[in-house]
Amino acid sequence: MTDRSIPAGDRPGLSRRGFLGGVGASAAALTVGGVLGDAQPASAAYYMKWGAVVSPGDASNNIDFSRKVDILRRMRPQTARISMFWGDPYNRRFSDSQLDALRGTGLTEMIIQSSEDPDPNLARHQLSLLLPYIDAHPNTLFVWELGNEPDWHQPTNPWLARWNRLATIRDNKPSQDRGNLLWAINMPAGRWAGDGTGFTGSSGGYFDSFVRDTGDGLGGMLSGPYQPDVVTVHCYSSTYLTRGADGGGERNPYKMIDYVRGWNNRISMKVTEAGIDGAKSDRGYRYVSFGSSVANETAGQIDSVCFYGVPPAERQYGIGEGEADQIGTHP
Repeated sequence: MTDRSIPAGDRPGLSRRGFLGGVGASAAALTVGGVLGDAQPASAAYYMKWGAVVSPGDASNNIDFSRKVDILRRMRPQTARISMFWGDPYNRRFSDSQLDALRGTGLTEMIIQSSEDPDPNLARHQLSLLLPYIDAHPNTLFVWELGNEPDWHQPTNPWLARWNRLATIRDNKPSQDRGNLLWAINMPAGRWAGDGTGFTGSSGGYFDSFVRDTGDGLGGMLSGPYQPDVVTVHCYSSTYLTRGADGGGERNPYKMIDYVRGWNNRISMKVTEAGIDGAKSDRGYRYVSFGSSVANETAGQIDSVCFYGVPPAERQYGIGEGEADQIGTHP
C-alpha cells in the first residue's frame, strides 16, 4: 500500500497510506502554516502519539502483567513499543490476549520490535508469527521495527547491519506487507569512542556508513528502492530531553534526530525510546515537555514517542505509577 509512484526521497510518509486517514496521520503531511515560529504546544498543530516501551519479564524481575497494563493506561497512550522477541529471537514473548489488554489502554498503534539484530530469514520468521494478529485487527496500525541500536550489536560493521535490514525489506516486504503495517528501521544509538561501551568509532561516522548507498543495489537507508516507511530513533539524557542538554555534542539527546534530518528531512520518524537517566521527582513532566515540543522542532517529522520503559526495565529508567500519571498530563 506504499505509494511507490513517489520518489523515495520525497515521500511525505504515513499520510500516503490510505489506511491512516485522520487517525495517526503523519505530522509531516499536515498543514504547517506558521507553526515553527509559534509558541503553541505540538498538539495545536500536529498529531502526536504518546506511549511507552513494554518489555516482557523473566523469573527474576517479572511484575504482574496487569500492573504493566495499568501503568501504560495511566499515560493515556495512543502507541506502545512492544519488545516482542526480547531474549528469545525465535518465539513471541507476548500472547494475543496480552496484546489485546495493551490495545485496550487506548492504543491506535502498536510498534512491534524484532529481535535485536535479525537477518532477512530470521525477520521473516518473526513477522510470520504476528501476521495473523495483524490481519485480525485491521483498524490498528502496526509498525514492524527491524533491529535495535545497530552500533551496540554490530559496533565494527555498520555495512552488515545496513545490509541485513535493507535486504529484509527487499526480500520480505512484497509477500508480508499489509495495509495496516508500516516497515521501520531503528537507527544507531549514537555511541562514540570513550563512552564506556568499548565503541571505538564516532557516532557520525557509524551513522554515515549505516545509511549510505554502497553500490550493492540496495540503495541508501534514507533514500532508495528499499528505504523503510519509517525510521525510529532513541533520545537519552541525564537531565532534560532538549537539544544541547548535558553539554551538547555527543551527549546531545537530539543527536540522532538531527543526523536523520541532515540526510532526509521528510521521512517519517518515531521516537521508540526516550529517557532521562536517574530518578527525578518531575521526570514525567520533563517527558511531557519533550513530547510536546519535538513535533514542532522537527517540522512535524516525528509523530509519536515511546518512553523507556514500563517495568521491568533498568532501574534508572523504569516508569512507575507516579511518573506514568505525570506523563498522562500530556496534551
